[in-house]
Amino acid sequence: MMLRQFKQFVSQNQLFDHSNSLLAAVSGGADSVVMLHLLAQCRLKVAVAHCNFQLRGADADGDEKFVRQLAEKYQMPFFSIRFNTLAYADEQRVSVEMAARELRYNWFAQLAAEQHFDRILTAHHLNDNIETLLLNLTRGTGINGLAGISAVNGNIVRPLLFATRTQIEEYARLNNLAFRTDCTNLSDDYQRNIIRHRIVPVLKELNPAFEERMSKNFKHISQATDIYNWYVAKVMAEVMQTNGSQVIIDTEKLIQQSFCEAVLYECIKPFGFNSSQTEAIMKTIGQKSGSTFQSATHRLLVDRSQIIIEPIENSDFQIIEIDSLRDIDSIGLTMRIVPIADFVLDKRPNVACLDLDKLQFPLTIRRWQHGDFFYPFGMTKAQKLSDFFVNNKVNVFDKERVMVLTSGEKIAWIIGYRPDNRFKISDKTQRVLVLSYKL
Repeated sequence: MMLRQFKQFVSQNQLFDHSNSLLAAVSGGADSVVMLHLLAQCRLKVAVAHCNFQLRGADADGDEKFVRQLAEKYQMPFFSIRFNTLAYADEQRVSVEMAARELRYNWFAQLAAEQHFDRILTAHHLNDNIETLLLNLTRGTGINGLAGISAVNGNIVRPLLFATRTQIEEYARLNNLAFRTDCTNLSDDYQRNIIRHRIVPVLKELNPAFEERMSKNFKHISQATDIYNWYVAKVMAEVMQTNGSQVIIDTEKLIQQSFCEAVLYECIKPFGFNSSQTEAIMKTIGQKSGSTFQSATHRLLVDRSQIIIEPIENSDFQIIEIDSLRDIDSIGLTMRIVPIADFVLDKRPNVACLDLDKLQFPLTIRRWQHGDFFYPFGMTKAQKLSDFFVNNKVNVFDKERVMVLTSGEKIAWIIGYRPDNRFKISDKTQRVLVLSYKL
């Protein structure tokens, strides 16, 4: 019965076939032992991978030995690894559960790439899916979090999602399959165990067919999620664009959408921003330009008519002294001298054409500072750089990166924006210094 269901689920979801090379993640528990037995019955090309997280002393070593012997019994290649999980969790400042998850999936991916496995199989089942849904609800989630665990995620597949824990344990009993019991699964030290031992039993009292009902719910949620994702992808294509390392969201187009907050959440979620930040960002759109938000990896700026997202970068810029004419590769700046007879003015903002004889060496390149002023090209009055940025609508992120070229105490060029009028080409100019900055 279960073997037939297994084959049917694999076929319907196109998880794998006999042409694929499979890597099965086996802990030694009932679910992964049953998955391995089913795979053996199907006579597929399977190798076994086992992680020893070194969290349970001799018990963990016993699990490793048991899985190794199981692989030998089925004549399957065996791979194992030991992790210092507690040290990793402390180093990365994550929970032990999250540390174990990151370690095993990173290793599975590395192993699959090195050994050319087509699919990585995990033994997640229906009860795992239910627990994941309930966990996501308590932590907060978008609609995709309601769909639980997907049967396919890249090259990771879950061929047991159709089966309940009870079905799996009954299959193990009927087929005399030995398995290991992780004592940590019996305690309530982990959130998932609390849901498993306290919440799900109450829900089954309310509806004895709770698991069957949830299986149908997942199908309905999956269909609704597909519709939602189709709509979001369509709108994201209209409101989002990339500009180098930056992602730009057109807020004027965004707020015209019927479900703009949901769309914004999906736009910024991949960059580490959460639903609470989404709500706060929505409140600032059209109200307060210049508001900034930050995730672990990115920062976000709500500008006048757009949202700008960019990676958090190391801001250890060093002042550059220029004693002689040379290219500055570190910032993408090139320099060349052009005789006035051969000179043709280049009006692009990333190019500055200065009278070389008016410059005083050494030149300096530094970040702009509050209080800096210059004489914009074509003007005879001084202007503060802060006012220049406001007038030219330079956003907060771009303003932070602005560099200036100085000659003595004078700013000769706001690099990438405007040269200073005091160093402009005149009828007395003999040599022109042409500076070009790679934007």
